[in-house]
Amino acid sequence: MQFIDPHIHLFDRNKGNYHWLNDSNQPYWPDKAIIARDFDERDLCVDSPLTLKGFVHIEAGFNNEQPWLEIEWLEQHVKGPFKSIGHADITLGPVEFKRLIDRYKRYSSVVGVRHIFDDEAVDIVGHPNAMINLQLLAEARLLFETQVYGSDGASVDTIVKVCEANPKLVVILSHCCFAPNSTSRLTKWQNNMKRLSHCSMLYIKASGWEMADREYDEKYIEGTLKYLLTTFGIDRVVLASNFPLTLFNKPYNSLWQQYSELFIEKYVLRKLMYDNALMLYQF
Repeated sequence: MQFIDPHIHLFDRNKGNYHWLNDSNQPYWPDKAIIARDFDERDLCVDSPLTLKGFVHIEAGFNNEQPWLEIEWLEQHVKGPFKSIGHADITLGPVEFKRLIDRYKRYSSVVGVRHIFDDEAVDIVGHPNAMINLQLLAEARLLFETQVYGSDGASVDTIVKVCEANPKLVVILSHCCFAPNSTSRLTKWQNNMKRLSHCSMLYIKASGWEMADREYDEKYIEGTLKYLLTTFGIDRVVLASNFPLTLFNKPYNSLWQQYSELFIEKYVLRKLMYDNALMLYQF
């Protein structure tokens, strides 16, 4: 079974900064040492009958002051098929932001940019430059990736606002918007996912399960995925890993093996594991 992984990070700690990987910096994860080393495409190993046909590299804090340096490093070192999402601060002055995205468009792998919102969505999008820059992104036909907490109504309101103001902007939300692995916040998350589903250019990455719960199990994946497919349909959901953070729970091969064995119709599984990412990331 062939697949494209639309969410991985590679590290070269001799070349990049990666401040967030240092023990003294946030996030203060007790298990951070598991991923605080170099990773390259040779670490993306899977066993037959699985075949990795390509991946999307998501910016990993290589150099947020000169984020194009990460793209240059990738294009010099990666041998297999890949696309990349670069770092971009959407609160930059519009002239500086336009200069950045024009620079990104010179690289063959770049298909979009990411600015992580987490719980700061309201403040970031409320910045006077944010909506101007998102419009510039839409005009440049670049994707916009971010992550928010789907249980937080204010963050979801902000994403809906972004989509309504920029109907041509493709927005991709990572890690299932941190779907809760408990019943206490599940209804709120489900209701907010329904609201997001009305944004026709918005896609969801089913990934990063370990970000919500290091001890997640197959039930969590299947329950979350079933709801996302019911809500967004089979064309706007993609399965991804979040490697190397996947190692907080299991090896890379084990995750994709688990995906391939999900109780989902084969043609739907092919869309989630390959077809949707092929289209969305312009392979």
